[in-house]
Amino acid sequence: MRRYFLLLTFIISIGKLSAQNNENNSDSIPNYSPVKVFLPDTAKTEKPRVFPDSIPPREKPKVVQADTIKQESLKEQNKATEPKIIYYKSVNGGDHWDNQRVKVKKRYRSRGEIHTITGKSSHGGGFGAISFKATELLDESIVMAGVRGGWIINRALAIGFEGYGIIPTATISDIDGLDVMPLGGYGGLFLEPIFFSNQVIHITFPVSAGAGWLGYFEDHDITTARIGGDQVADDVFWYVEPGAALEINIARNFRLAGGVSKRFTQDLLLPSTEDDDFNTLSYFITLKIGSF
Repeated sequence: MRRYFLLLTFIISIGKLSAQNNENNSDSIPNYSPVKVFLPDTAKTEKPRVFPDSIPPREKPKVVQADTIKQESLKEQNKATEPKIIYYKSVNGGDHWDNQRVKVKKRYRSRGEIHTITGKSSHGGGFGAISFKATELLDESIVMAGVRGGWIINRALAIGFEGYGIIPTATISDIDGLDVMPLGGYGGLFLEPIFFSNQVIHITFPVSAGAGWLGYFEDHDITTARIGGDQVADDVFWYVEPGAALEINIARNFRLAGGVSKRFTQDLLLPSTEDDDFNTLSYFITLKIGSF
């Protein structure tokens, strides 16, 4: 019995010694932080690599559908083929483009705005002219000289006044049994539409209207005829004279026109003269000087 007690005591003492040794060994072992080891899928046989805790784990691969890939590729193709607007900086500070924008604004004005011949975008000019006409009276050729002056609106219409007088060079026979010289003239307002004014050769359509006076004189001396005594007959009349002309731009401020017109008179009563004897064609040449 005593033997068993001593054996139990020996075993208990050995257990206590082993427990104390374990506690001492645990105090001497240093603490290490845990590490994570990642094995690549492509190389599982390689040695594991150790990464510190500060590096995050790899993100999971994104799953992209085939339709999404096609849409993105189409978007890239569209961007490559889309037209591109390139802006260039002007050397003079953009003044040229500002002027172009102003011109475009003037060109495309609002439809509700009332357009007038004296508006901001209108052009005005004027001219003075010397004109010569060749016409007939009672089958006799007559030469007339005159002056014209007018205002040009937008290079499309001329408005002004004109006057012509007969040059005393013709003689008409058998007027009440006498040889007489016609004297007189006419004048009034004229309108002249102009087409293609900036072209070297362009056309115009002058139309004039007004009043005139025509008389027959026996004496060829103009001074004596004006004093009186030799006057055979005279009368006043109304007239309208439309025409057409070709005009040539000789220089910037000089133009030459030539054309034909038809005169229509009313209330002209002279001896041995019909009402329409002065309703004849006139061939004219005009020299214009002015701002066109």
